Amino acid sequence: MRPGAVRQGMRFAPECVPCLLNRVLYEVQLVAPDRGEEAMIASLAILDMHYKRGMNSAALATQVHRAAYDIAGSKDPYEELKRRSDETAEKVYPRAVRMVEEAEDRLEAATVCAIAGNVLDFGIEVGIETPEQLERSFQTLVAEGLAVNDLAQVRELLRRSKKVLYLLDNCGESVFDRLLVREIKRFGVRVIGVVKGEPILTDVTMEDAKRAHLDREFDEILSTGQFAVGLDIDRIGDRLAEELRSADLIIAKGMANFEALSDEQLAPILYLMRAKCSPVARAIGAKRNDNVARLAL
Repeated sequence: MRPGAVRQGMRFAPECVPCLLNRVLYEVQLVAPDRGEEAMIASLAILDMHYKRGMNSAALATQVHRAAYDIAGSKDPYEELKRRSDETAEKVYPRAVRMVEEAEDRLEAATVCAIAGNVLDFGIEVGIETPEQLERSFQTLVAEGLAVNDLAQVRELLRRSKKVLYLLDNCGESVFDRLLVREIKRFGVRVIGVVKGEPILTDVTMEDAKRAHLDREFDEILSTGQFAVGLDIDRIGDRLAEELRSADLIIAKGMANFEALSDEQLAPILYLMRAKCSPVARAIGAKRNDNVARLAL
């Protein structure tokens, strides 16, 4: 697939149903194992009411997770996993630094490291079950390189850019984002990070960003101000809306941001992810478990 081409907006697919239900059961059992059945009943009711052909997958998943969090009685079921993910990533981080410093193409090396951290996502089948497993799998992940690589076009775009908006994804992964932010800033651009307004899944909030020292890397960090899988642009504040419109490049980390934004007219967007499921892989023009740097113009 040529740069700039995404097959279609991300739709809720049949394969998404068991994946979403497994994720909900996982997160509820982390904090309220006796409420799993209640969470399943509520999730199925939401799917029965709202699952329509062509529905955006991120929008539907947001509704299901909101109900699950309420039933679990927890604002952040993944809190411990997020902390452990950051701790593990910090242990691996010196290896990533050396990889970038020794690379012929520092931008590509930093991108690969930032995507490798995308496996720190739990409750779905990603090849690791605990944050600590990243120590063993990191070298294998980065050795795979980029199966989809639009960085040549991204590099040209950065040379003409003044501002980049960087949508963060998972904790732990965000530790490696520090390397990529530094490489982007070498082009002389201002880089603004965007974190979640409320805890959802393992995604970075403002508190998490400060724990990972991201406030030292970005020129500024903004909040989405919302509980949402990915980014619901219909519910963001005026400031973030303006930054989305005026950015020379949007970098969207992870599958959820792709799912949420693939229908929106916000190009150019660089999607960086490990394509961890078949529906997302199909939509972005990759294979499952590919490391992807796809530029949508």
